[in-house]
Amino acid sequence: MPTMRHSTHSVTLEVPYERAFTYIADWQTQPEWATNFVKGVRQEAGQLYMTTPFGEVPVEWRTNPELGTIDIVFPGGRLLPTRLTAMGDGSLVYTFTFSLPAEASDEAFRDGQRGMEEELLTL
Repeated sequence: MPTMRHSTHSVTLEVPYERAFTYIADWQTQPEWATNFVKGVRQEAGQLYMTTPFGEVPVEWRTNPELGTIDIVFPGGRLLPTRLTAMGDGSLVYTFTFSLPAEASDEAFRDGQRGMEEELLTL
């Protein structure tokens, strides 16, 4: 039985790939657009920390411009995978999957979905 519930969201962007990837992949820009989840970010002694509604947590930031991946890894290996894809017609699609524990309430899950949609619209 799954221990997490997942929800994937996307937004179409019409800017050059390099510009979009550089902005989204920069952990320092997260509080500018991920305003419902990222309350702050900082780096100390090479370790990134993200302040979320659940408190401050250490994170690993994994980016690969060739693959378009921008993954956030939380303690215990919990992954928030994102990807920027050039669609071949001049547009880009940015997808983001968030997860909550399976026991999270339906209301909390829907709130997370709404929050993710709001954040993607700010890109």
